[in-house]
Amino acid sequence: MICLIEGMRSWALGVCSVCTLGALISIVFPNNSSKKLLNMIISMMILCVIFKPLSSLGKFVMDLDKHKFSTSQYENSKLEEEVEDNAKKIYSSYIEENLRRVLDGSRISYESVVVNMDNSDDGCISIGQVEVIVKNEDEAQSEQIKQLLMPYIGSEPVVKIMELQ
Repeated sequence: MICLIEGMRSWALGVCSVCTLGALISIVFPNNSSKKLLNMIISMMILCVIFKPLSSLGKFVMDLDKHKFSTSQYENSKLEEEVEDNAKKIYSSYIEENLRRVLDGSRISYESVVVNMDNSDDGCISIGQVEVIVKNEDEAQSEQIKQLLMPYIGSEPVVKIMELQ
């Protein structure tokens, strides 16, 4: 900000100096044909000083081109977390729905299926744990549920017995 104020101050000083110099030269020289040429030269000098900041504007634009701004260099961790959470929710609901279809197709009764997703070290989302909640009276089916779902999820699901209230 200070640099901008200093630049404007020096520009205004330059314009005033050239105008004063032009007025003094105009007073000193007599009115003849060379005075018209002199007035034109003074006018050109004044215009050059007035429009001098425009020449540095081109340099400013060139400097901006050198410093391309990339949004990838500014990571938005909140956005990344939100996208990751939503992806986990979508994947877990898809897997839960498919596991419910498998259980329904085998006519096994259950209360709910919950899939917990994990992130691996390489950033991939994977199935962390699958929980199948059954009622007390369906506890005998827990081994059958484990055997049925293991090929689909690649690990043994956790079968939880629902507590009676």
